[in-house]
Amino acid sequence: MRNLLYCFLCALLTLVGCTNSSKNQNTYFLSPEAGTSVSVGDEIKLQLRFPEGKSADSVVYFVDDVRFSAVKDSQLVVFPTASAKIGSRLFTAKVFSNGEAQELSTNVILKPAQAPEQFSYKVLATFAHDTSSYTQGLEFHDGIFYESDGEYGSSSLRKVELKTGKVLKKQDLANEVFAEGLSILGDKLVQLTWQENVGLIYNKNSLVLQGQFPYQNSREGWGLCNDGERFYKSDGTNQIYFLNKDTYQEEGFIEVYNNQGPVDQLNELEFIDGKIYANVYQSDKIVIIDPKTGAVTGEIDLSGILQPKDRYPNTDVLNGIAYDSAGKKLYVTGKNWAKLFQIALFKN
Repeated sequence: MRNLLYCFLCALLTLVGCTNSSKNQNTYFLSPEAGTSVSVGDEIKLQLRFPEGKSADSVVYFVDDVRFSAVKDSQLVVFPTASAKIGSRLFTAKVFSNGEAQELSTNVILKPAQAPEQFSYKVLATFAHDTSSYTQGLEFHDGIFYESDGEYGSSSLRKVELKTGKVLKKQDLANEVFAEGLSILGDKLVQLTWQENVGLIYNKNSLVLQGQFPYQNSREGWGLCNDGERFYKSDGTNQIYFLNKDTYQEEGFIEVYNNQGPVDQLNELEFIDGKIYANVYQSDKIVIIDPKTGAVTGEIDLSGILQPKDRYPNTDVLNGIAYDSAGKKLYVTGKNWAKLFQIALFKN
């Protein structure tokens, strides 16, 4: 047993020695360590360690491929984060020495410094909602609800009367299509599909299909909203993609984080007063997201909004956010819910 323990310790010391020897022979990032979490507003200190007796003519630093500093040797470089994008930021050092170039990389997870504000709700009005609608997307426009409901074999696009929940017009989708998020811009209504990798474009008034577009880097279709200038698309991760309002091509994305880490399962989206409101799938929570940074600035707890007496065997999770921008009214519902609610929010 003693011999076995001795052999183990010798092997461990040999491994450590090899590791240290490797580090001593190579240039590497002394700071920051890969995967380090940093809060917005804190400085990120970048510094390289060179092998003994070696140096560099110059070192050029990049963040996400954008150059921001150039120094000599192992001089400390400070990167301010006050205006940096939230999420995983890649830092690259391009080291020039004796006519040769070497690239080194490390990454930092940048998180919001502040915890999200917490909101509760008050129900102002209650309306009937069709329990056959597996609500995926919800919009309010000119006094009418537009609703996308999912499930293979029963997906559709609907116009719904506010006061009664009556379906005024319905466009069924093919059985092999699972409908998802929904957004209106001008006279066009854009509907996502889940794993079919296409978005569908309709005439808002007639609900006649006019075209479609392919997804690019976003893996699936979940939620959709717009700010009048571009669309925002979720795919179940903590990323929200920007789509060109005319071509529907992806033009970047934000990573959504709160002060604890990434927030994924982002589902139905609604753009309200400069912020993105997102259902968090399989929860009673809506998060409020800054579309410029990806920071979660608020959380709405809607626990208990649907009473036990209004739940049926097919009642599913909270999903569906609509905003009447003219009347400043906020509506929420869920998948196969019997009720749709107008609510007011207040800070805890």
